[in-house]
Amino acid sequence: MRCPAYLSLFKNLLKIIGAAMLIVGLQGCGALRLAYNQSPLATYWYLDSYLDFTPSQRPLVKAALDDIQQWHRQTQLPLYIDTLEKLQHQVPKNISAAEACTLYTEIQDRLLVTFEGIAGRLQSEGQKDGQGAGMQVLASLDSTQLAHLQKKLTKTNAKFRKDHVDGPPSKLRENRLEQAVSRTESLYGNLTNKQVALLDARLEASGFDPEAAYAERLRRQQDLLQTLRNLRQASAATMSTHLGGVFARVAMSPDPNYRDYSQKTRMQACQTFADMHNSMSPEQRLTALRKLQNYELDLRALATQR
Repeated sequence: MRCPAYLSLFKNLLKIIGAAMLIVGLQGCGALRLAYNQSPLATYWYLDSYLDFTPSQRPLVKAALDDIQQWHRQTQLPLYIDTLEKLQHQVPKNISAAEACTLYTEIQDRLLVTFEGIAGRLQSEGQKDGQGAGMQVLASLDSTQLAHLQKKLTKTNAKFRKDHVDGPPSKLRENRLEQAVSRTESLYGNLTNKQVALLDARLEASGFDPEAAYAERLRRQQDLLQTLRNLRQASAATMSTHLGGVFARVAMSPDPNYRDYSQKTRMQACQTFADMHNSMSPEQRLTALRKLQNYELDLRALATQR
């Protein structure tokens, strides 16, 4: 898990709709409302690039994504607003590693609930013969489409290895630091040289293992591919359970070695976040507070739209 994982997960929290939470990068508060409202279309094009939907599947996918957005707007945004309020109370204060991990776990649990809810919406939206339109599409993916998905994943895996595993160690470390600085500055504003040095030292001391991360990445992909194959034979009543299981196994890997590794790196990431937050000046904390307040205002506005 790349540090600071706490900030990385918080950014994922703000990628506000279904699969779009993983693909729509929000660079500032002003982009949030537009990104959220456009996310069904953005998500459709993203998924289509991986699954190459057929003409008969396309309207079903679009309808399912619109339904997911409305469900998410009504049921999930209020929960994210609660978390943002909690964050705003904590920003002016120092924070311990334990407190950082508590909030990390809360956000992760919220995301898992969201993904499980998406599986349920895919199951129930526009039900036809006990099967939602979105789940009909997933169950109808043929071998050509799944081969296309595997090909796309293989391409992204090659880039992951180039960026995070196979390069010169000094370059990989430089990339990790650059990414960590960017994530931290996205909340607090510019870091001082001393803060960058602190972050660099924490990264150097971390137990991040790119090979372990890559192996888990492959496991998750194969899990997804096998689940999609299984959906073609699954009963309508059990499809959401199959899909929800994928999300649950992302949150908690079935590999005990990776679970142990993930727990250790999570604790290190929480300590890193606590150390970095506690090093922030009053001005930097005020920057973070204002950003969180703006996010909250945007989410409240989005939650009232229909």
